[in-house]
Amino acid sequence: MKKIIVTSLALLCPIIMAMAQSSSDKDISNLRVGAFVGLNMPKLTGGGGNPLSENWSSREGGAFGLTVSWNTGPHFAWRADLLYSSEGGQRNKMQGIDGPSFNPQAPAGTYFYANFKNQSILNYLEVPIMGKYSIPLSKSSHFYMDFGPYIGFLLNANQKTRGSSIIYADPEGTQAVSVDPQTGQPFPVSLDADTDIKDKIHTINLGLTGGIGLTQKVGFGELVLDLRGAYGLTNIQKYAEDGSNHIGNLLVSLGYSVPF
Repeated sequence: MKKIIVTSLALLCPIIMAMAQSSSDKDISNLRVGAFVGLNMPKLTGGGGNPLSENWSSREGGAFGLTVSWNTGPHFAWRADLLYSSEGGQRNKMQGIDGPSFNPQAPAGTYFYANFKNQSILNYLEVPIMGKYSIPLSKSSHFYMDFGPYIGFLLNANQKTRGSSIIYADPEGTQAVSVDPQTGQPFPVSLDADTDIKDKIHTINLGLTGGIGLTQKVGFGELVLDLRGAYGLTNIQKYAEDGSNHIGNLLVSLGYSVPF
């Protein structure tokens, strides 16, 4: 984790220094720094036809970060962030499970099915760099739009499963696999587990991000309300047997920035 933070700062610091140098050549108020905190609504998309990676829905996660922007004109600015973002997805219904993990004798590529709660939590440190276009609404408020690429560094990845279910051989739940050999009756199996899956997820995620926002002058600085969407262009799974997902999110944040 320390290496990831150092790498992120190494990417961000030259940008800040370049912005500061350009601002010192003109007007120091062109450079602004701030902090923000928000609510993240991430989701895993795709699936590639693999039962392990299909039918994910959104979960809620936290996000917070630091931001720096450099105004290059009356309407345009460059913006760079250092952002902690909790992402992933959840499934709370009948879904696929890896066959060999339930039954070691099952061939690789076999999938069983069960009805339980499943949450994938992927935490990233992200560095987005965006162009920002602002429109004044009044002397003290602005509307803006921004867009650009980002790079994300995976901090940790965990899968939390909860509940118990009969295990089935089919997604319709008609062919029970967890059957008592003496009575021939199906029985539920506990699926409660916390599993570290970081070794199955790519460490780097590249994507695009952008959104809209409002600024309002308050005191020495500006209050910033931001709505941003992001979509990862990288398939997050390392191994084909785990499926094929891209990660995206919608972030609503509130921040405060000051001239620097």
